[in-house]
Amino acid sequence: MAELPTFDRSELDGSIPARFGKVVHSFGSHVAIGGGDRPWTYDEVDRRTNQLARAILERTQPGHGCVAYLVDHSPEMVICALAVLKAAKAFLCVHPAMPLKAQRDIVGDAVPDLLLTDAAHAAAARDLVGDDSRVLLLEDIDVRYSADALHVSVDPRDPAAIFYTSGSTGRPKGVVKSHRTVLHRAWLCAGYDGLAPTDRQSLLTYCSFASSEADVFGALLNGATLELYDAASRGLGDLGAWIDERRITLLHPPVMLFRKYLEMIDGQGLHPSVRLVALAGQTVIASDIELWRRHFALSCDLRHRFSSTEAGHIAVASVAPGETPAPGTVPAPRPVADKFLLVVDEDGQPVEPGAVGELVVRSAFLADGYWRQPSETAKYFRDAPGFPDQRLFHTGDIGRLSSDGSLEFLGRRDDQVKVRGYRVETREIEQALLQLPTVDEAAVITELRQNAHSIAAFVVMKQGALFRADALRAGLRPILPPWKIPGRIHAIESLPLTPTGKIDRPRLQQVLQARDGSVENSQAAQSPDATMTVATAKRVRTWKRLFTRTGNR
Repeated sequence: MAELPTFDRSELDGSIPARFGKVVHSFGSHVAIGGGDRPWTYDEVDRRTNQLARAILERTQPGHGCVAYLVDHSPEMVICALAVLKAAKAFLCVHPAMPLKAQRDIVGDAVPDLLLTDAAHAAAARDLVGDDSRVLLLEDIDVRYSADALHVSVDPRDPAAIFYTSGSTGRPKGVVKSHRTVLHRAWLCAGYDGLAPTDRQSLLTYCSFASSEADVFGALLNGATLELYDAASRGLGDLGAWIDERRITLLHPPVMLFRKYLEMIDGQGLHPSVRLVALAGQTVIASDIELWRRHFALSCDLRHRFSSTEAGHIAVASVAPGETPAPGTVPAPRPVADKFLLVVDEDGQPVEPGAVGELVVRSAFLADGYWRQPSETAKYFRDAPGFPDQRLFHTGDIGRLSSDGSLEFLGRRDDQVKVRGYRVETREIEQALLQLPTVDEAAVITELRQNAHSIAAFVVMKQGALFRADALRAGLRPILPPWKIPGRIHAIESLPLTPTGKIDRPRLQQVLQARDGSVENSQAAQSPDATMTVATAKRVRTWKRLFTRTGNR
């Protein structure tokens, strides 16, 4: 196999297409993408993306616009992203499995110049943009468009990708990544993970999630093979056979998927091809490390990546091959290259090592901000005094730094959490509940059950309305994706308030603990016909007294 030119740091001041072109030149016949109907070599991906980029340029105006795409979990979702980048636009991947309202909110906020799709999703695409002229079918891209190399000028600071998260008000926020920021992420993959052309990198999630950035560009900008497995539709039953069949070397699962998969299987030293398991999306606990050590070879490395959509790869915790941490312990993450961590108090002033505060990241490789939302950008992204080429990102995470620089993550400053590896804001779920015709008031909190965060909701029903947990969940399904639907929904007569009139969430946590093991709790969580009965109403009054007794002070 030919040798790939070193991913030199100077290339961070280039573009993604330029780095990809170097890989194509050295490894044109090497498989770039597997997992679809057929494998795609680097040459084939290059030629197809050149054709598609020309079609995009033909249908869009010059400038830093956004081009969205709506396709299945397939090689096309990677090909579309590369083609958009070659056309000097920012790509936006819209997940076809998302609720229609969420798709409309994202497309409505982003206002893409063009929406790429295939015949299977053409009707949905036209409905999203409301204009046939803004829809481009992949099947229409043929030999009319040259597959030769393009020569489109791309600046390293040009927008490259937009990943949407939900804002605190429920309005979606598009996090904008530049070419140099994405390149830096791929450069870190080469340096920290040793990603090389001999590797096969898993892609288990859809490209609308920011976690896919490291998988897609880490692989394709380092000459590796990107192997696709749609965990959402295929489930975990075939995952083990797929890992072995595709000889995966770098496995990057969300933490919850990793836990569920390993709980399903038996044996030791499984998947001998896997040299690195990289976990992300949720806090790693000691039992995760114990499961990993039991089910993977001693030669396998474990990494926990502490990341955010806005700041990218921030810190990493590692367990080296052959190393077994002491029972019940989790290695502390340390900052990666070019990411500097600060902990600040409520006034934004740095605190001493060991003190708790908000985590702030200083770097030259942060997201640009939020697409078309300058006020939100100014709220979280700020200048870094004394570092003119860097900025600060206020993460909203709470934690502390030890004197040796290691990080302890303690949760969110606001109500935003990660559930099953997905970023969730409880206020968004509350707003969805309040859209239901039978709900008068709603509060959503998270709880730790079986070492994982889940969502619990409290609702005050409208006068005369019958409480049925299954009916409320059914009402939420058209509004929210599955991971945002509360696992437990409880009826309550009134929500506890703080002296300032805000919902007293710590009191709700106490009520949740009091309800554990109760008949009503079991019904609300498990029964498809959970209904507010007279006995349940009496218990609610008892818990109401608990509010009064533990009191608003």
